[in-house]
Amino acid sequence: MLKVINKQRHVIIGGNGFLGKAIIDKLKNVKNCKYLVVDIKINNSKQFKKSDYLQCDISKKKEVETIPFKKNDIVHHLASKLITPNKPRFNRYNFFASTSIIGTKNILDHMKTKNTTKLIFWSSDMVYGIQKNYPIKEDCVTNPLGDYGNTKISAERIIIEEIKKNNISCTIFRPRLIIGPGRLGILKNLFWLAQRNLPIPLIGNGRNIFQLASVNDCADASILAAYKNCPSEIYNIGSNNPLQTLVLLKKFLKKINSKSILISIPSPLIQMLLSTLNCIKISPMDIEQFKIADKNMVLSTCKIISELEWQAKENDVDMLTQAYLDYIK
Repeated sequence: MLKVINKQRHVIIGGNGFLGKAIIDKLKNVKNCKYLVVDIKINNSKQFKKSDYLQCDISKKKEVETIPFKKNDIVHHLASKLITPNKPRFNRYNFFASTSIIGTKNILDHMKTKNTTKLIFWSSDMVYGIQKNYPIKEDCVTNPLGDYGNTKISAERIIIEEIKKNNISCTIFRPRLIIGPGRLGILKNLFWLAQRNLPIPLIGNGRNIFQLASVNDCADASILAAYKNCPSEIYNIGSNNPLQTLVLLKKFLKKINSKSILISIPSPLIQMLLSTLNCIKISPMDIEQFKIADKNMVLSTCKIISELEWQAKENDVDMLTQAYLDYIK
């Protein structure tokens, strides 16, 4: 594995983000491995040599054309706008599309001019929406609930068209909620309440299974895809043996010695309230978050285990605990 990776340079677009940094940390342990970090903003430039990073807004074609792609590069496309409730309040589709759709087109066009043909694209499980059957498999009909998921599936379709034309080979990953130290997102509210021993509301009875994905396991997947020469397949990523939400949160609260109690709120009531708040742009959760909060969100990982020889190494309780301990530092 390491011998093959040594022959390739990794261009990590969005490399200064949460997942990008995890990938780089792993690549640093590979002898003579070369990488280039491309990001809209380099916040911690001291961790990189000047020659190892490039500031670039991928929504701007002229800036993308400055990326020095080489023929044998492996391009990891991680760049994405994050889902943040009510930010922006309006034109959210265009907000997400600037990176997911326009940025992806710009990257593919520039790769073509440089004869760079290997791509790894990080999509999202948000493309699935609500499914009747679980675990959710990669070949099910996608049904996004909002703008984020819709722009991700549009980007996937653009990439698949390039694959059909034999212009690239590309591995597409659809992870569950990626967490780990340094990543909060929707978990910030949970951690804030748990730290203060305050009641924690549950949407529904908590009997639904809610799966997570470790940032380190995701980083392993990106590197494995590079090792396998970026097979043109779609792979789910998630933890093994995910728990019911109620069980997961009880185990988590016990582990951090929080006295918070879980309060179940009937789904129809809270869904109606959140939908109303979402309409007036003051909801504490995005529609793509609260609509699935009481649903079984479990991805099948059989395909990635079989074809990429990948394994989830971290469980959901430990992931939550590690993220929480980092939060309270």
